[in-house]
Amino acid sequence: MTTTTKMAPGRAEPLLPRHWTAADSALWAYLVLPVPIFLGGFFIPWLGLPLAGLALWGAWRFLPPNGRRMDRPPFASWILLALLAAAWTALGGAGHLFHANGIDWVPRFAVLRDLVVAPWPPRYGAGADAMLLRAPPGYYLPAALLGKLAGLAWLDRLLLVWTWLGVALFFCANFGGRPTRGLAAALVFAFASGLDVLGLLWREGSLPWPTQHIEWWAGGMQYSSNSTLLFWVPNHGLPGWIAGAWLWRLRDDPRFLARLPLLFLPVMLWSPLVAVGLLPLAVVAALRHWRMLFGARADGRGLLASVALAAPPAALIAAYLLLGFFGAEAGPNALTPTAAVLNHPAPRGDRLAFVLLEVGVFCAFLLWRDRSALAFAAVALLLAMPWTQWGPNNDLLMRASIPALAMLWLILAETLTAPGADLGGRAWRLTLVILFALGAVTPLLEIQRALSGNRWPADTRISAPQALNGFPPHYFVAEKRNWLAPLLRR
Repeated sequence: MTTTTKMAPGRAEPLLPRHWTAADSALWAYLVLPVPIFLGGFFIPWLGLPLAGLALWGAWRFLPPNGRRMDRPPFASWILLALLAAAWTALGGAGHLFHANGIDWVPRFAVLRDLVVAPWPPRYGAGADAMLLRAPPGYYLPAALLGKLAGLAWLDRLLLVWTWLGVALFFCANFGGRPTRGLAAALVFAFASGLDVLGLLWREGSLPWPTQHIEWWAGGMQYSSNSTLLFWVPNHGLPGWIAGAWLWRLRDDPRFLARLPLLFLPVMLWSPLVAVGLLPLAVVAALRHWRMLFGARADGRGLLASVALAAPPAALIAAYLLLGFFGAEAGPNALTPTAAVLNHPAPRGDRLAFVLLEVGVFCAFLLWRDRSALAFAAVALLLAMPWTQWGPNNDLLMRASIPALAMLWLILAETLTAPGADLGGRAWRLTLVILFALGAVTPLLEIQRALSGNRWPADTRISAPQALNGFPPHYFVAEKRNWLAPLLRR
């Protein structure tokens, strides 16, 4: 029996689907596709191919019975959302149609290039000095596989289409019910951000200049806007949005919660830190239905089956991504706090200001609208994470926060597009619109930079070590003495 979360009075008809849709099935295929490619392509056949088959079986089991039958889609809404996704994606770095932020896209395209020109997994150097590429490859693998067939000349366009497909399917799955309201909600999601402009004004005493990247206003802390995620790090943004949205929408469906272990399989391959941020939220959602999930009923058996299907391929994925993380190999190549480049803790006042301006006011709004255990968990995570410091660029804060932020911005989009609902009075709604408009300054600056900055072509001659020049150090690991080396293809 499915229960329903109690919402605050005055809630308008929900925009976000509370059930699995045809678009969700397509989005799941998109998210999970890199998993069998990775397992079958990176590991020796007797190990990788059976685990790839197990992952495919788990992917099929993840779909609910009604999700395996594609119902008739609302084409008008989907076309509008696909066009919006195309415009938004084109402004990002994939495809290099406009200015791409070089600090991220030069190494990102180099990783993609190496996945095309080199046998998997890519190696650099020879003999005792050989290094393995250890960057999470989920985002790149489908485009790289097609690039091996089509050639380097098509690679940038393939990545553009792959990125657009993910954004379009995400929009259709979450906002595809009604054309007008869905399009408006997708626009709200695209322009959602914390109040970086107020933080910059408080910290620097000035407003941003044109094209300025203002999200580092608090020093070594950043909660990225959705446009920043798409323009700079879609490899982290897409899995965080997708997983966060599913968990938020389907948190009261024990059958979905029983399949959650399978969701972590692709998420960790795309972005391990997003999986870290998703884990506590998933645990809270599951514990609310613990009697069904951990009992002898069908949902409990479904959870055990999901764990059994996910564990073997997940263990191999984790083993690869954690190469050199522990033991004698740990050191300059390990992703550890001691390897951090930005290791300057912000003063307490800056952290308090960051929490208040980035998420504080929006978290208060979320709890007013939704008092579920998952809402409290998302708020607690967003309020607590700025007090941590971990990773070369405080990566844990930036990436693990994406699923919780996705939940925050989805409820904001649903609220701001609600037709004729009493949402606490005209003054409250006006306040929310003003806060959203102030936050939208951040994505507008990102869009302005994309439109006015110099357009430069992707360089197919640069390898990942050349592009990264040793940073971040965790992208590579010495192959020598790694226990997993005999299991990798050569």
